[in-house]
Amino acid sequence: MARYEHIAIFQSAYMLTLEIYKTTKNFSKEYKYTIGERLRNLAHDLLELVIKTNNMPGKEKLDGIKQIDYKKEELRIHLRLAYDLKLIGHGHLGVFNTKIEEIGKQAGGWLRWTDSCPAGQAERSK
Repeated sequence: MARYEHIAIFQSAYMLTLEIYKTTKNFSKEYKYTIGERLRNLAHDLLELVIKTNNMPGKEKLDGIKQIDYKKEELRIHLRLAYDLKLIGHGHLGVFNTKIEEIGKQAGGWLRWTDSCPAGQAERSK
């Protein structure tokens, strides 16, 4: 199994997940178990996808990267909903969006690296 703790996309996804957990614990009861739980689940799913994708061989990473991209956009939409409901402030939304952008850029770099690798090299580079 490939190590994932050292890759930047894992670190960004982990920090995003941690911040979402810290933020949603302060949601009112009305939202804590609905949108708060959904945000935590989406962030956790994103983190798991990073780990799963890191362990995929070569060109199979493309599917994982697409899933990461979809999950981060789903998370962004729910964060915007939390902002519009005044559950998180503008500053928090900005921090979350910055982290999501970092993850997107890192996933794009991962995609370019996977595309540029000759067959078999991506498996050996883990």
